Amino acid sequence: MEIGQKNINIHDYIRVILKHQWTILTIFAVIVVSVVIFSFTATPIYKATTRIIIEKENPKVVSFQEVMSIDSSGMDYYQTQYKLIESRAVANEVIKRLKLDQNEEFVPKPGFFSDIWETVISPITYVKSLLKTETPVPSALEEGLVEPYSPLVDPFIKQVKVSPIRNSRLVDLSFEAKDPVLAAKIANTVARAYIHLSLQTKLKATSDAVNWLNQQVEQEKKKVEQAEQALLKYKQQQGIVTDFSSNVETITAQKLAELNKQVVDATSRRVEAETRFRQAKNLEHNLDSMGSIPEVLQNLLIQDIKKQEVELHKRLSEFSKRYGANHPQIIALNNELKTLNGRKMGEIQRVVNALQNEYRVALAKEQSLKGALGQQKGETLSMNEKAIDYNVLKREAETSREMFDVLIKRFKETSMTEDIRTGNIRIVDPAEIPKSPVKPKKTQNILLAIVVGLSMGVGLAFFLEYIDSTIKLPDEVSHLLKVPYLGPVPALASEAEAEGKEAEKKPEDDLISHFSPKSTASESYRGIRTALLLSSADRPPQVILVCSSAPREGKTITSANIAITMAQAGGKILVLDCDMRRPKLHKLFGTDRDKGMSNILAGFCGMDEAVVHTHIPNVDIIPSGPIPPNPSEILSSHHMKELIEQARTRYERIIIDSPPITAVTDAVILSSFADGVVIVIRAGETHREIIRNGIAQLKAVNAHILGAVLNGVEMGRDSYYYYQYYYYYYGEDGEKRKKTRPKKKAVGRYGEAIEATKDYGGRIKKAWMKEQGENLKRVWINMRRPRS
Repeated sequence: MEIGQKNINIHDYIRVILKHQWTILTIFAVIVVSVVIFSFTATPIYKATTRIIIEKENPKVVSFQEVMSIDSSGMDYYQTQYKLIESRAVANEVIKRLKLDQNEEFVPKPGFFSDIWETVISPITYVKSLLKTETPVPSALEEGLVEPYSPLVDPFIKQVKVSPIRNSRLVDLSFEAKDPVLAAKIANTVARAYIHLSLQTKLKATSDAVNWLNQQVEQEKKKVEQAEQALLKYKQQQGIVTDFSSNVETITAQKLAELNKQVVDATSRRVEAETRFRQAKNLEHNLDSMGSIPEVLQNLLIQDIKKQEVELHKRLSEFSKRYGANHPQIIALNNELKTLNGRKMGEIQRVVNALQNEYRVALAKEQSLKGALGQQKGETLSMNEKAIDYNVLKREAETSREMFDVLIKRFKETSMTEDIRTGNIRIVDPAEIPKSPVKPKKTQNILLAIVVGLSMGVGLAFFLEYIDSTIKLPDEVSHLLKVPYLGPVPALASEAEAEGKEAEKKPEDDLISHFSPKSTASESYRGIRTALLLSSADRPPQVILVCSSAPREGKTITSANIAITMAQAGGKILVLDCDMRRPKLHKLFGTDRDKGMSNILAGFCGMDEAVVHTHIPNVDIIPSGPIPPNPSEILSSHHMKELIEQARTRYERIIIDSPPITAVTDAVILSSFADGVVIVIRAGETHREIIRNGIAQLKAVNAHILGAVLNGVEMGRDSYYYYQYYYYYYGEDGEKRKKTRPKKKAVGRYGEAIEATKDYGGRIKKAWMKEQGENLKRVWINMRRPRS
């Protein structure tokens, strides 16, 4: 099944599980039985637990609260303590106190298997030592600088378990052992060894701190004197009387900010004045544009002149209507207009001069403020440089003094606490002897084994299904191969094979549609016949090529049975054995192949001489004939086309059996003579890529693919096609009886497909019996029309 090709429903999952049920049951049984045996045969393990409390404490022995204070309430402190409990030092101390190197649980007595292992591993160890070429470097252990740890330390640490209790300072120390008494002893001893190690660490730190503090006090005393002398010398050199306080720096910063603000304001005013002046200067000789300048518009004298001009223009307009252009009054009015225009130009020039003066004043003020700002910056930088050097020297002196005071204080405190043996860790509940083992947990193990067994079994089943690339289901034919699905064919087996006996295969085993017309296989072939005859809307295909992608897929048996079922429906059927490489059709019908297709195509005989009338009514065959050396060339000759045309006039249906598509090109050549191609697929055996390759070769020559038949389908209880069906048979007395096989419907949509196929066959049979004189083609078309 490919993801995204079809919708998956619950029936598909059930089908996969039923198919691989024995795989699932086998894995389930192996896992569950193994876990049960282990759970009931394993040695019981007992667990003892000691509860301790780790209080908050800031040890003031060697730590400085101001610099490197230890916060024991933090998670890093507690995580450190948990690791100390599991440290090699604690483990080694417990082993020495309880003499565990002499205990049989930790050092078992040598037995048969241990002797064998020692015999095997000793030569390997010796060879490894000989292969080492590096010169060993003496370790601290070999030099006698440290005490060696017991070889039991690492196995011992693995059995110690530290469990902090949530939202508290309580910690449980647990130890697992086969002996309950030993487990309780070890748990209590681990707690005591940890407390002892913690206390010894603190006392050792205190002793080291006293010596270190004594040395540091003398060094810091000299640093204080040197720092204070350097500060005093710098003040004398720079003439500094008072300290550089934060108020001085604040005032300086305020002055700079104020000057900077004034410079920004002066720059803005200068830019504004310059813009107004440049605009007026550019429009100075353009009276119409000058009127748009705000200063000109707001000038009262200019506004009064404009009013007088308007009045004069009005009077001039009135006089022009009554008098000529040379009238004295008109000349007087024009002179007045010129006078007013001159006054207006003078006033505009005065406005432009005023804007120029305003711009010069703003520019001078801006330059003055920038100079003051630069001077203030220089003074500030100079003062900052002195303040930096001064503060550095002052901080060094103060830091040295503070460190000296701290060291004196710590030296006195450490000297007083050197002999005090107190700690922040104590035992709350000592371990008791456990009464019941904690391992193995039989119920939990069995339940887990059931879950894991089922999960692994089902997972393996779906994995096997996923990697199975064969075609098994009708949906895979439609969705993956993109060809119509014609129907299934059950797996055929003789009675002797079913009983496990060695026997020759009989013709009735393959020609089941003739010898067992009421069997499930016969019904399947009739369903395929129906699907083929209804595959075209205008007329059913007359020449049908039956082929397969790979050998041994059952195409010859399928060809023969399709021909038999078509003959049973009426009409003469001809089967051509065009498999001239491994012919089989003549064996099915019990004839020879002395004359056949190769003779006809080579021109040695005619069609009438090669046709064999079989014992099955209305079924004729033409065997392959002698095997030629060049089957592909013979099949592509004009004789083949003439044979097909001649057969079309004599027979209602022609079935062509061909070799596999992917093996040779015979089937591809024959597809050009056929009205349609039927592809036979062996269910669960033929891989998708092989089938796709065959279909691609057929499509490359524009062959009409009618559909695919799934051959060899298992109809058993655990198969994909498990459904309820009935069949009739006749007893020896000639009475018709009904036999029921109590089987369920097929899982999912496949049962519906077969039921539909049976329905088609039944309807065709009834129509044929009722309308004996009518053409069967019209009956099938009428049947198909209501269903579309």
